[in-house]
Amino acid sequence: MLERPDAHSGGSCMKLEGELRTALAGEITPKFLATLDAEGRPNCVPVISITPYDDEHLVFGEFMMNKTRRNLAACDTVGIAVVTETLDMWSLKGTFLGFETTGERVEEIDRSPLLRYNAYTSARAAGLIRVEVVSEKRVMGKLSVLGTFLRAWPKLRAIKRAADARAVMPARVEEKFGRLSAVRVAAYRDGDGYPHAFGFMAGFAAGPSRLVLTDRAFGAQCDGLAVGAPMAVCILTMDPIAYQVKGTYAGQCHGVGVLE
Repeated sequence: MLERPDAHSGGSCMKLEGELRTALAGEITPKFLATLDAEGRPNCVPVISITPYDDEHLVFGEFMMNKTRRNLAACDTVGIAVVTETLDMWSLKGTFLGFETTGERVEEIDRSPLLRYNAYTSARAAGLIRVEVVSEKRVMGKLSVLGTFLRAWPKLRAIKRAADARAVMPARVEEKFGRLSAVRVAAYRDGDGYPHAFGFMAGFAAGPSRLVLTDRAFGAQCDGLAVGAPMAVCILTMDPIAYQVKGTYAGQCHGVGVLE
């Protein structure tokens, strides 16, 4: 039985079709879930178990996500970002409908290759999301990523000089953001009340308290985002290890986004 039968219902749902459905069904395709706390502050973490349940719903396994679970109890709006191996990207928004601890959806999650062959990991519950909004596909390409890195790198020095000297990020986290082969996703509370989660090409640590975020569509993705708004940025390396950095959006400087 769903634990949250009071989740609001109604309205039309978006269809999960074609390339997007294939990407979401990928067993190891990076997928990220963004949630909001009671104050509207975002949290964004990789949830690789997210997969289509039918044409209008996603299901995911709940394990090792205490902060996400607390946020879902406070706010049922979610954002999802998916980034394929070929760097095709989509952003989705949805409504969290609740968790199930038994039943068909739990069994489906436990049958997934991610969990089926792991003797030490099992889903505590299966979460259900109704998809409300689906973005157009963004196509990046690996050469575009390299070009974005090369264009952003000269700007980093000037931004770093003006950065706060406070040591907020450990050195190992700064190093991860400098890697070319990593998936980066940012999230913030959009004007419609949903988290907006989106992949972007390049992110650098400009000192221990500042991140530089950029790609050719970054400005459009953050259109209307006020300076000072809370933002979360998650990076997933090929190790695979994930780190999340939270701060406030400081606007654009030298043509790139800045997170303090």
